[in-house]
Amino acid sequence: MAVEVRFKVFFCLAILLFCCLLAYWPLTFSVFSLKNDALNYFLPVRYQISEAISTGHWPFWSPYFNLGYPLHGDMQSGVWSPVVQLFSLFGVYTLKTLQYETLFYVYLSGVGMFFLLEQFRLDRLICLLGSASYMLCGFNSDSAQFLNWISSAAFIPFTFLFYYRAVTRPSWKEGVFCGFFLYLLFVTGYPADFIITCYVLLIFFCWYFFINRKFAKVKIINLFTTQLIIATIFILLSLPAIISFLEFLPLSERGKGASYSQALSNPLHPILLFSWIAPLPVWKAHFAAITDPLTRNSYFGIVAFLLVVISFLTKTSSPLLRFFKWSFIVSIFFSFGAWGLIRSFAYYVLPLMNTFRHPSNARIFSIFFACIIAAIALQSITKTTDGKSTRKYAWIILCTAFGLLAAWACTGRITIFSLIHTPNMDAQALKNFLASLTFSDLLFFNILLQLPFVAALYFWFVQKVHIQRLILLGLLNLIVHVVFFQPFTVVKKDSVKTIQNILNNLSPKGYPLPDLNVSPVANSMHGEDHFLEIGAANMYNKKIGRIDYRITPSNLNAQNKFWYNEPLKNILFQYPLLYRADSAHTTFNSNQVDSSLTKKIVIVENMRSVQFVNSSDSAGYTAITKRFTPNAWNFEISSEKRGFYCLFQNHYPRWHLYVDGKKTNIEKCNDSFMGFALPAGIHRVQFRYYHTDLVISFWISLGITMVILIMGLVAFNKRYSIKFFFPA
Repeated sequence: MAVEVRFKVFFCLAILLFCCLLAYWPLTFSVFSLKNDALNYFLPVRYQISEAISTGHWPFWSPYFNLGYPLHGDMQSGVWSPVVQLFSLFGVYTLKTLQYETLFYVYLSGVGMFFLLEQFRLDRLICLLGSASYMLCGFNSDSAQFLNWISSAAFIPFTFLFYYRAVTRPSWKEGVFCGFFLYLLFVTGYPADFIITCYVLLIFFCWYFFINRKFAKVKIINLFTTQLIIATIFILLSLPAIISFLEFLPLSERGKGASYSQALSNPLHPILLFSWIAPLPVWKAHFAAITDPLTRNSYFGIVAFLLVVISFLTKTSSPLLRFFKWSFIVSIFFSFGAWGLIRSFAYYVLPLMNTFRHPSNARIFSIFFACIIAAIALQSITKTTDGKSTRKYAWIILCTAFGLLAAWACTGRITIFSLIHTPNMDAQALKNFLASLTFSDLLFFNILLQLPFVAALYFWFVQKVHIQRLILLGLLNLIVHVVFFQPFTVVKKDSVKTIQNILNNLSPKGYPLPDLNVSPVANSMHGEDHFLEIGAANMYNKKIGRIDYRITPSNLNAQNKFWYNEPLKNILFQYPLLYRADSAHTTFNSNQVDSSLTKKIVIVENMRSVQFVNSSDSAGYTAITKRFTPNAWNFEISSEKRGFYCLFQNHYPRWHLYVDGKKTNIEKCNDSFMGFALPAGIHRVQFRYYHTDLVISFWISLGITMVILIMGLVAFNKRYSIKFFFPA
C-alpha cells in the first residue's frame, strides 16, 4: 500500500512538471524572451543582487539604481528571498536564470495545491486536475512577468495547508511549517497577497473556532499555543526583512500608503469574468480599460469551471465546503474594487488594507478557492451513482454561456477568415496578422477552440463519468490555452540569445572604480540605447547615472524631490560625480543660480554649512577612488583649501562617513545626496554602509531555515518512505 501511494504521488507530481514545461515551452527551452516588466525591473534588480553575492558582497545597496538605492528595503526586490539567494549562488542572473525562476514558481504553485487537496483526502488523480487547474490558471499566464505575483501564487497553497493543519490538529510542528511558508510568502511574494492571506487565515481561524464552540480546554490551549509558534517562527525568519522594510517605508513614496483612488485603481471589470470559459480575447477587451491588460485573465480550465457550477447547484452539508464557496464569492467581489463594495469597506476599516493597489490581483484567491471547490465536487461525483441531471443542467448552462459569447462575437467584425486566403503568409506577415486580430476575432476563435472540449465533456462526464479521460481532457485544455495566451502576456518576439548577447556586451564583471570626474549626464548618455530590449542600461553598465524611466515601484522620496526639480537636476547633472561646491543656498532659485558651470552650487538645509561654503576660498582639488563595492566607497581627496563636497549617491541613514579613520557627520545636500566638509590637506574619505544588524539577523534566519528544511525532509520521508534521503 505504501509503495502504491508513493508511486501515485510522484506520478502526479511528474505529470504536473511535464504539463508546466510543455505549457510554458518558450521559457522551458529559452526560445523567446520574457516580456518588458520582467526585463525592466526584475532582471536588473536580480542582476544587481546576484552580482553582489557572486563577488562576495552583501546585496544591500545598489550604486547604479536611481543614483543609489537600498535594495534590501524594497519589498519587491527579492533580496531576502531564499529562492533568489539560492539562484545567485550559482552565478550572476541571466535571462535564462530569470525564466527558470519563473517556471519554478509556476510548478511550485501546482505542487502546493496538490498537497493541499490531498489533505482533504481526495483521490490523487482528482488532486492532479485541481492542482493543474491552479498551476496553469490565467493568473499565472497573465502575471508571469511579475515574479512576486506568481511567487505569491506558489506559496499561498502551502501556507493555507499548514495553517489548516495547525488549526484542525494543532501541534508545534504544524506551527513551525506554517510560520516558515508564511515567511516565504512575505519575502518572495507581492505584499498585498501577504496581507490578504493573513486575513484569510484569520477568518478561517474565527470560523473554525465558531463552528467548534465546545472546545476542550486542552484543545484551546494547544490551538493558541500553535498560533504563537507560527508568529514566533515567522518573526524570527523574517527579522532582517522586517528591520529593512520598517526603515525603508517611511523614506519611500509607498510608506504613506495609498489614497482611496489609488487603492481602487486597476479593479477587475465584472464583464471580464467571461474569461472563465473564453480567456483569449481579454487582451483586446478595450471596453475594460479600467483593468490593466496583464490582470484580466481568470481562467482555471473548462472542466474545473463546470465542476464549480455543479458544486453551486448542489446542496452541501460540509461546513468546510461552504467556507470555500463563500471565500470564492467574497474574493470575486473584492477583485471588482469599488463595484464590489468589499474593497472599499476593507480600505476604511481593516488595518493595512489602505497600503496597496490592484484589486484585480485578488482574483488569485478566487481561482485558489475555485480549484478547491472543483476538486471536492469531482470527488463527490465519483462517490455517488446519481447526479446525472445536475451534470446535464450544468452542461446546458455552459453551452448557453458559449451561445451568448458567440452572439457577442458575431456583433463585431470578424476578420480571422482572411487568413484562409493567404496560406503562403511569411513570418512577418503572420505576426502583423496576429497583431491585427480584434476582440471579436479572438472571442470567435476561442469558442471554436473550446467546442471539442465541450463536446467531450458531454460524452465523458455528463452521459457517463470517465475520470481518467476527464482529467486528461482538463490537462489538455489548460495547456492549449496557456500556449495560445503566452504571446500576449508572457513572451515577446525577441529570442533569449539576442537579449542575453546585449547584456553580455554591456555588463562588465565586478565593480569597476568609478571615475569621479565624469558627470551623471555623461554616464546616462547611452542609458536608453537598448531600452526596448533590456530597459535602463545603467543597471548593467556599471555607470552611475539615471534615465527618466521609473524602474522601481517605490522610489526614495528624497530622490523623487530631486528628480522632479528639472532646473536643479539639469544644472547638477553636469557636475562630476564628486564635486566641490563654490556657493551654497538653502533653497533653489534658478534666477539666482549661475548655470554656466563657472561656479558649482550646493543646496543644503543647514545655515552653518551655507556660511562654511560661501566663506571658503575657491581652490583646485583632486579626488581618486581607491576602493569601491556596493556597500563601501573609499577615495582620497587633496586640496589646499577647506571645502564642502557632494557625492551623487542618495542619502540613507545607514551610510556612515569616516575621514582619516574618524567618524564624521554626513549632511544631506541637493535634496537627495550626501555632502561633507573637509579641512585643507590630503584626506582618506570612507563611506561605509552599516549592516551588522542585518547580517546577524540573516544568519539567525538562515540557521532556523536549515533546521526547518531538515524537519521537512524527515517528515516527508516518514510519510512517503523516501529511502533516497534517509535510509531506514
